Amino acid sequence: MAFDFNGTFNQAMFDRLRTFISSQAPLIDSRIAHLKAESDRIGVISFKYEHGIPLGAVSNKDSYLGKLLAAYEVLGGNPLVDLRIRLTKDPVFILTGSADVGPHTMSNGEVIGAKGLNDGTSAKLIRQLRVTFDATIQRRFDYLERKIRRAVDYADQLQNEITQLQALATQTQLTAGSLSQSQEPQPTGSLASLYSQISQLLSDPTYRAITPDTSKNAELGLDVYAPFSSYDVPQGAPPLNLPGREATSPQRQAGNTAPVKPGQRST
Repeated sequence: MAFDFNGTFNQAMFDRLRTFISSQAPLIDSRIAHLKAESDRIGVISFKYEHGIPLGAVSNKDSYLGKLLAAYEVLGGNPLVDLRIRLTKDPVFILTGSADVGPHTMSNGEVIGAKGLNDGTSAKLIRQLRVTFDATIQRRFDYLERKIRRAVDYADQLQNEITQLQALATQTQLTAGSLSQSQEPQPTGSLASLYSQISQLLSDPTYRAITPDTSKNAELGLDVYAPFSSYDVPQGAPPLNLPGREATSPQRQAGNTAPVKPGQRST
């Protein structure tokens, strides 16, 4: 897979990735427009609650979700009882208790159950009552419920991608050189900001996961996982009291330099 690396890489590998991303950056606005159109097509289901009791559901009837919801009601389902979908901005959580009384209720009004239900007798009767109709319930409601919940999740993912792309596109400069050299603060999450942060790590001698290696064939990344050296091969002429030292295996050294090859030695 192209550009298949995460936190361990070298300058040459990063330069290739940055060049590709910069070529794609002009398409971000078009991608956002497409995602917004798709989000409008899918629509959204928003339930209104009061103390955990659903008061109503709002959805564009012409959207995909609106049509699924209408079909669910036509088949006999009650969205206010059976679905009760919550958006990501309206999660369910445990309400805080006190030193004397522990938490016992969820934010949606549901009481946290205790162990040992002891409901075997009634469970057996309900199973006998439902067994003949389970296939009908599954065909009518379970299938549609899964489609509705998948569509709601899809709408969330579309919105997440739109938000991410909008952050990337914020005040983005498309010239790779200006992105890495600009000294002005860049918006958090923008391409300019991400490029700047990575460039700072590449020039940081204390951050050893990545190296500023641009030597021949460095983009192959053959030695980015080389182990760190126990004893570095000094770069340049050593002091008079320091004997020459030769590397016996590939190794990464302190100072954020290119990895040393076997046989390389101090001069």
